Amino acid sequence: MKMFDLTGKVAVVTGASSGLGVQYAKVLAENGADVAILARRESKLEEVKKEILAMGRKCEAYQCDVAKEEDVVNTFAKIEKDFGKIDILVNNAGVVYPGNDTADWDKVIDINLRAVFLTVREAMKGMV
Repeated sequence: MKMFDLTGKVAVVTGASSGLGVQYAKVLAENGADVAILARRESKLEEVKKEILAMGRKCEAYQCDVAKEEDVVNTFAKIEKDFGKIDILVNNAGVVYPGNDTADWDKVIDINLRAVFLTVREAMKGMV
């Protein structure tokens, strides 16, 4: 069911290889957006890409660790080349680690906080 018209818009979804990320990407495509999907697990991304392409929308999959600045910078440069201007960014990538190990805490901060800063910084270059 089409909820709104996103025809001509470009959306980027992080953490798009499973769960809510897949659903966000599909809903955006169902409503007319072309979608760039990002995740660490490239094999899972290809399945999602096929589903979105079957909807008649443009979709590209990018293997990207959003906690790594170089990955984010390089991936967003590729997205800009492949799609042009980014209109929508869905920062969905996130993790939870049980326990009180500082290494796990660092991973949570890197993915749940630092990655949001990195992806917003790159996406907004073409938005403002």
